Amino acid sequence: MFSRVKAVATLIAASAVLAHPAAAQYRVHYGYYPGTPPMDPSVTVYGGYMNLGSYFNSTLGPTNGGDAGLIGAQITLPLSPNFALVANGAHANSNLLFPSLAGGQYGNSEVWLFDGDIQLGAPFRAYGGHWINPFLQFGAGAMQYQAQFYQTNNTIGSVSSTNFTFNVGGGLDYFFTRTFGLRFLAKDYIGSYQYYGYYGRRYTDNWSISGGLLFGL
Repeated sequence: MFSRVKAVATLIAASAVLAHPAAAQYRVHYGYYPGTPPMDPSVTVYGGYMNLGSYFNSTLGPTNGGDAGLIGAQITLPLSPNFALVANGAHANSNLLFPSLAGGQYGNSEVWLFDGDIQLGAPFRAYGGHWINPFLQFGAGAMQYQAQFYQTNNTIGSVSSTNFTFNVGGGLDYFFTRTFGLRFLAKDYIGSYQYYGYYGRRYTDNWSISGGLLFGL
């Protein structure tokens, strides 16, 4: 009897010892850590849609950037579960639109965005143990806008300007593991644009929606 009890106790102890590394490995690879949300620095590569605003009034009427494809990347440095610093860079390219003209499309517009942001998050555990982090981002930086004007496929002029812009937005991170997930983001870039010698200063909104892959470093 005593030998059977001893054998069962030994088997239970051995199972616990063997199970502990397996459970630890499961948590490492699949993100099921109790208590603390992911805190690794990360890089997010994203793509989406941007609506470029009306940049200036010319002799041809208001000029709009139109709908644009957007690609970019963010580097996120968490300082606490609820606070992080973000560096962002993005590029958008679109047709240049003159709504007052027949056909409306007479050029090309290109935008580069560079900004630094503060991110405020509220992470929580979802069903199955994965982490979800809804967040707000706001910050400031520079927006370079370039436009080329065409007539019968020939370039007849161009303008280029780099100006201050600030932004505000929100999004959500869904972590499949502690170092891999999805990021969904909506932002509005509000800029002050000055083309020297062209139609004075103007303020405009440029809103975007995007989604991308998040990789922990």
